[in-house]
Amino acid sequence: MIHFKALDTGQEWAWLQLKAGVIACQDSQGIVAYDDTGAIAAICAADSFTTDACQVHFAIDRPIVIKYGFLHEIARHLFIACNRDRIFGLVPANNAKALRLDTHIGFREVARVPDGYAKGVDYVILRMDRDTSPWLEQQRRAA
Repeated sequence: MIHFKALDTGQEWAWLQLKAGVIACQDSQGIVAYDDTGAIAAICAADSFTTDACQVHFAIDRPIVIKYGFLHEIARHLFIACNRDRIFGLVPANNAKALRLDTHIGFREVARVPDGYAKGVDYVILRMDRDTSPWLEQQRRAA
């Protein structure tokens, strides 16, 4: 069993920083997935909110959270509750596992920043739109 809650404790932020290098910003918020043992299974944090978009950061230890609705929770929160039309992710080009997962779950590459992560390692900019998100019910996409 997986349950979800708001990302709001220092322990959760420490876990996310350890797993994905994410540090809380002034506008950061997110969703935490806990497994039935009480361990963190995954976290998605969002920050850098603009008028209708934001950036997301994922750390997933137990991919089973996807089957149990983690991405639906994130989509409902960001696209509906926060009223964003787009979400973006920045992934180092040498992180093949993250790029494979992100494109598999519905992100698409929209740009690359040469040497954006490190010399010789591009930053890949990924995007998911509300109206094409596979994680929102059809009636909510147009809302």
